[in-house]
Amino acid sequence: MQFFGTIILAAVVSALLGGVATVALSSLAACLHGGCALGGTQMLALMPFYAALGAAAFVAAATRKQWRAAMFYALRLLLLIPVVLIIVGFAAGASPHAHANFEFGSALLLSIPFWVVIVSQWWMVRRALVLRAAAHS
Repeated sequence: MQFFGTIILAAVVSALLGGVATVALSSLAACLHGGCALGGTQMLALMPFYAALGAAAFVAAATRKQWRAAMFYALRLLLLIPVVLIIVGFAAGASPHAHANFEFGSALLLSIPFWVVIVSQWWMVRRALVLRAAAHS
């Protein structure tokens, strides 16, 4: 039961870190010529979703017998989600019927907070698993 508390704590802390990254990036970048795909409040609204997605993936990975490999695999998979979204965005922006061009700066503004959430959550959960394994040895 203590491990699930760690997962919940990691989800909350990572969502807060993602929110901080979103606010910082939004204020520093000023949306590159006003072309942001999502506003700061919309990006903040996505943080709980990011945290929940990461928590679900890491819970599934942590319950495996070979949790180290599963955690690393889950991390790589979750870090690829924004890359796929960027590629799809470029493909949609290249369409002759696109109303607006897809900007790489906007994609990074959306992707970096997601990566902050996932990496911080991975680090906290992995640390808890390592400490738990050391205590059982």
